[in-house]
Amino acid sequence: MSADLPHEHSDTEQPLAPQQIDAFWSDFSSQLSQLEALDGHEFVERANEVLQQYAPGLSLELEGKLKEASSKLVISAHGNTAQFENAQAMVRKAPHFEHYSVQAFRSRALGSNFGMRMDGFELACSDVRVGYFNAGGITGLKLSFEKSIAPDMMEQAQHMTFIMLDHVLGEWDFSVRVGPVEFVDEAADDVHGTALLSDFPPIFDAFIREQLGRSYEFPQEDTDRWISLEVRAHGAAEDSPPDILTFHDGANAVATRADLSHFLEWRMRFASQEELDGVRDAQDALDEQLSSQQRGILAFSRIEDMRSRVATYYVEDPAHAMQLAQQLAKQNASGLEPQLSVIFDPSWNEYLSLYAAVHRNDRQQEELVS
Repeated sequence: MSADLPHEHSDTEQPLAPQQIDAFWSDFSSQLSQLEALDGHEFVERANEVLQQYAPGLSLELEGKLKEASSKLVISAHGNTAQFENAQAMVRKAPHFEHYSVQAFRSRALGSNFGMRMDGFELACSDVRVGYFNAGGITGLKLSFEKSIAPDMMEQAQHMTFIMLDHVLGEWDFSVRVGPVEFVDEAADDVHGTALLSDFPPIFDAFIREQLGRSYEFPQEDTDRWISLEVRAHGAAEDSPPDILTFHDGANAVATRADLSHFLEWRMRFASQEELDGVRDAQDALDEQLSSQQRGILAFSRIEDMRSRVATYYVEDPAHAMQLAQQLAKQNASGLEPQLSVIFDPSWNEYLSLYAAVHRNDRQQEELVS
C-alpha cells in the first residue's frame, strides 16, 4: 500500500489588516486579568473565543503555566501554511506582557516518545518508522508502521501519525521543512536512513544541517557560492539569445529561515549595456544592504531575452525592501521603472525548485556512486 498525503494548505488566505491585529491585542489585554483567574484549559478556551472574532484561521495556545515568567502565548495556524503570514504578523504586533512571551507556531513536544488514543485505537511514536531522504533540497519522508494495523484503521492511523509528526518536529519544521510524505507497507530502503519517530528529531536536525547544508547562518564572502548558467525558456525560438541565470547557491544555507519568508521579485527593463549596468548595480546594492543587516538575501537573478533583468530576494520586511529598491533604482538606474512584486513563500519553493534543477546531476551521480 502506498498513499501520498499532503500536510500543508497552499491556498492564499487574506492577510489580516493591522487594525484587526491591534483590535485583538487590545481586547485580549483588557480581559487578561479576568482570564488569568481561570484554570489553564478554560483560559485557552476563552482566549480563543476572543481571537476567533478577529482571526478565525488562528488559535492561541499556552505553553507553561499562567502567571509564570517562562510561559509562552503561542499563535498557531494548525500547520496551515496559508495562515503562517497572519500568525507571524500577529506576533510582530503583540504587546509586552509581564508574565508571557509571544511566539508564532507550536514548539516541539518535550520528549518525543509519547502516544495517542483516538476512538479506542492507540498509536505511539515508537510504532512509526520514518525513512528520510533529500527530495530536491527539502526533506522527504517515507513512513511505515512497526506494528500491524487493521485495514479499517489504516486511515485513522495515518491521520494520527501526522498529528504526532507535528508535535514531534514542531509546527514550523513539519509544515515548512518537510516536503513529500508517503506511507509505505514496509520500512523503506531507498532512503538516506530510517529511525523510529520517537528518536527522529535530532536525526532530522542533523540531516538538514549536514546533508541539505542548512546552517541557518548567512554565508560568508570567502565561502559563498554562485553558479552561472545559460538557459532557454520553454517555447523560445532557436535563434533567440539564451537567458543568463545567476544562481546564489550559497543562499541555501538560510533557506526556510522563519524570518526570511517573503519572496521579492524585482524586474527592470533595459535598452543598452549602460542601462543594464545601472540595473545590475541597483539590484546588487539591495542585496548588499539587506544581507549586511541580515534582513534579506539575493536568491537568483536572470537576464531575459537581453531586454530585462530580474533579481529575486528572500526578505524579512517586504515593505522596507521594496522602499529601498525604489531608492536604489533612482540612484543607479534613473529613468527606468522598477517592477516589484512580493509573495509569501516560507518553504522557499521559488528557490528550491531551481536548486533541485541546478543540482539534479549531483544527485544522479551520488546514486551511481552508492
